[in-house]
Amino acid sequence: MIQDDYGNLVHTPGVALINSQLAYGDARMTRIEASQAESSLRMESIQADLAANTQATKETAASTSELVAILNALKGAFRVLEFIGKLAKPLGYIVALAAAVTAVWTAARHGGPNP
Repeated sequence: MIQDDYGNLVHTPGVALINSQLAYGDARMTRIEASQAESSLRMESIQADLAANTQATKETAASTSELVAILNALKGAFRVLEFIGKLAKPLGYIVALAAAVTAVWTAARHGGPNP
């Protein structure tokens, strides 16, 4: 039953329906609040796990940064060695040519091979 502003009972045919809908809404809100509380606890757990994971990632990055620097230095050294290797073949030909010219020159000057 509902009362008006003057305290008189007002009989409405849908009071029982309204009361059942309000009770259903109250039960639904209670379920939503419980679910929200559960979600908050889960979010706190996820945040703690994320913080631990972030810390582990930072520690790993710090411990491997020196290794990365060494590998980058080796990469540069291999580039230099590759360049030297590319120069070695033509230089070998030039040295062989110089040795041959020297041998021919010596043979021509002295009349044959050195004793």
